[in-house]
Amino acid sequence: MNRRTLAGIILLLWVGALGWLVQREYLAGRGPAETATSWPVPPGAAFQAVRLGDRQVGLASIAVDTVGDSLRVVSLTTLDLPSADTANPRRTSERVVAIYSRRLQLLRWQTDLLTEQGRVTSTGAVLGDTLLREVVLPAEGTPDTIRLTLRRPVILPSAIPLVLVSRGIPRTGDKLNLEVFDPLDHELRVERMQVTAESLFTVPDSAEFSNNLRRWTVAHRDTVRAWRLEGESQGLPIARWVDGTGLTVRVVHPFGTVLERSAFELVQTNFRLHPPAPWDTSAAAPALLDGGGDPDRRPGLRAVASLAGGRPLPGLPPGLTGGWQGWEGDTLVIPDSATADTLPHHFPVAEPLLADDGSLAATAATILGGETRPDQQGRLLADWVARRITLRRGPDLTTAVATLARGTGTAAERNLLLAGLARAAGRPARLVWGLARRDGRWQLTGWVELGGARWTAADHGQPGGAARVRLAFGPEPRLLDLALRAGALRLTVLEDAR
Repeated sequence: MNRRTLAGIILLLWVGALGWLVQREYLAGRGPAETATSWPVPPGAAFQAVRLGDRQVGLASIAVDTVGDSLRVVSLTTLDLPSADTANPRRTSERVVAIYSRRLQLLRWQTDLLTEQGRVTSTGAVLGDTLLREVVLPAEGTPDTIRLTLRRPVILPSAIPLVLVSRGIPRTGDKLNLEVFDPLDHELRVERMQVTAESLFTVPDSAEFSNNLRRWTVAHRDTVRAWRLEGESQGLPIARWVDGTGLTVRVVHPFGTVLERSAFELVQTNFRLHPPAPWDTSAAAPALLDGGGDPDRRPGLRAVASLAGGRPLPGLPPGLTGGWQGWEGDTLVIPDSATADTLPHHFPVAEPLLADDGSLAATAATILGGETRPDQQGRLLADWVARRITLRRGPDLTTAVATLARGTGTAAERNLLLAGLARAAGRPARLVWGLARRDGRWQLTGWVELGGARWTAADHGQPGGAARVRLAFGPEPRLLDLALRAGALRLTVLEDAR
C-alpha cells in the first residue's frame, strides 16, 4: 500500500466520521418537520440584581433547560420589603416553572407566590390546542378550577424574549403580537411589542471573593449584544434588553426600578451577606405595606410627581392619564372633571375569574331592582358587596362566583365580585390598582372602575371621590409589583382639601 492510497483511506474515514457526528448531533431522532433545527433557544441561565437607584432591593433569575423532548423555563423574582413592626425585612417571591414543546408551545406550568400571609400555588396545563385548565391551591380552603378556551397557542410572560429570538436574529422594527396567559392574575391578554434598538452591554461574567472587602467582586466581564424590546404590561410600559439566546440583560420600569444582569455571586451571595438598605419612609414615597381600610376622601387634590434621587420624571404612561385623573406637566389633579377620558377599556382577551355561571346575573338583578342610573347602580353594588362579603386576609385569589357562594373574600376577591356583578348587570367594569392616601401616606390598594360617560372609581358607600393614583390594570395589587413598577415614584401633596 503506497502513501497516496493510505492518505485516501484516512480521508474517507475522516469524512465518514464527520458525517456520523452530524447525524448523531443534529439529525438523529428528528421527525420530518424538525430536520432544520434542534431547539428554538439554547439552554442557559441569567441572574439580575433588582435595583432602586444605587441600592439592590432584590434579585431575579431565569433558567432555560431541556427535559427530554421539552423545554423547561424557570423564573424567580425575590424582594426584601420593609417590615411593619420590626427591623427584619419581609421577603416576597414569585416562582414560575413552565414546560414548553420544541415549538415553544405551552404544555403545563406551576406557580408559587410566597408572602408573609402565606403561600398560594397554582398548576395548569394546555389540553390539546384549545383548552387551558388551571387549578388554584389556596393556603386555606378548597382548590378552584379555571377552564379557558384558547384561540391559538399561548405562552407565559417569562417566555416572551424566548419567542423573539426563536424566530431568528432580531432586527430593529420587528414586532411581536402574542397571546400571553398570566398565571398570577389568571387572565389571557395580547402583548404587543416592538424591537426598537440594538446595543452592546458589558456585564460581569464571573466573580471572585475578596478577603479584604469580605464580599464577591467582579473577576471578568463579557460583552453581550442585545436588542431592546418595548411593550406594555397591564397599562404600564416596560423595556427589556434581550440577548441572542433569549435571556434578559436589562429590564427598565418607568418609575426607576432596573434589573441588571450580573454574576450569580454578585447578585445572590452579596445580597444575602449584607443587611438590607433602608427603604424611604417619607410621606411622598409609596408605603410598601398593606394599609387596609378605606382611602381618604377628597373633593380635590393636587400633587407633584417626581422620582427619587432627583431624576427627571419620564413621559407619563397611558395608565396614568385620562379620566378623573388629570395631569398638568408633573402635577396630578384628582378628580379632574375637565380631563377627557381617553383611556382604552383595556379588557384582556379573557378573564376567567369573572366568568358567570348565572349566579352573578341573578344576584345583580336582585340588588339593582329597576335602578338604571349609572352612579346609583355602582353605589348599590359596592354597598352590597361591603355588607354581604366578609373581609378576610390572605394571598388567595379565587373566582367571583366562588367568592359569592362562600360569603367571604380578600380585598382583591371583593373587587372581583363587584366587577363581575357590574358586568352581569350590563355595566362596563375593569379592575385597577394603584396608590391611595391613608393617614397621610400613599398605600397600595385595588379598586373597580365602572364605565359610562367616563370611567369612575366605585367605592363602598360612594362612587369616586377618593384621593388615589391609578398605576396599572389587574385584579390583584401586589407589593412586589408596586416595588418593581413604582418604587422610585414620589408624590408630594400641594393641595389637600376635604
